[in-house]
Amino acid sequence: MGPNLSFGAKFRVEMNMRPFLLTSILALSMMTASCAEAGPTTTMSKSEIEALVKAYILENPEIIRDAIIKLQEKEAQQERETYKESIVAARDALENDPRDATIGPENAKITIVEFFDYNCGFCKRATPWVEDAIKKYGNDVRFIFKELPILDDRTRTSRLASRAALAAHKQGKYMEMHLALMKEKRLSGETIRQTAEKVGLDMRRYEADMADPTIDQHISDTLELANRLPALTGTPFFIIGDDYVSGANTQRLDELIEAKL
Repeated sequence: MGPNLSFGAKFRVEMNMRPFLLTSILALSMMTASCAEAGPTTTMSKSEIEALVKAYILENPEIIRDAIIKLQEKEAQQERETYKESIVAARDALENDPRDATIGPENAKITIVEFFDYNCGFCKRATPWVEDAIKKYGNDVRFIFKELPILDDRTRTSRLASRAALAAHKQGKYMEMHLALMKEKRLSGETIRQTAEKVGLDMRRYEADMADPTIDQHISDTLELANRLPALTGTPFFIIGDDYVSGANTQRLDELIEAKL
């Protein structure tokens, strides 16, 4: 089945196909000219060449489909390479920010960076996989957690939850708070505070850390970092080496880890 394209996508494809068709016409023209030099036949006119190309395309319309598919594959590959370059360029900020919460040894064979929002349904769906991967791969894998409250404009609690998780990190209970927040179906200021109490945080210290401007700066820096990664258009977003997985595609995550191990 051919690609299902929107009007905008079809327009872009048609614009991208013009150079291809012009190149085809030019190639046929050159071939015809070469044939003319090699034999007694006369060189075809431009209109004759265009008619020949048009007739060939009408008789073999599948070449348009095949060319579109090939073009899309080429552009997707070029886009992915550009995305990978942005990841390599941001490697230090991705893997070596001492403010980030991490699980696993620094010398682990594989480092996995996850960007997430506590109100993101797909992030919640991916969380059991993260828990299982930590247990399954042990010291072979290091997880780095990047607080990215991109839904805060709508939820008004995403950034608050991120601040709470980082406040828990200061008390050495990040993972307990992180998992508890991910398992909450609906977050509010009250449920976030109740979660902090349930995981056993020192609430006086918690309140002080929640007001600490360095935590807010940490979150802002992570949002800025995310803007440097064009492939990151939503959460969850995982980076493994130079590769990335957008969304809760846990099968692809497992495949990447197994391949790199």
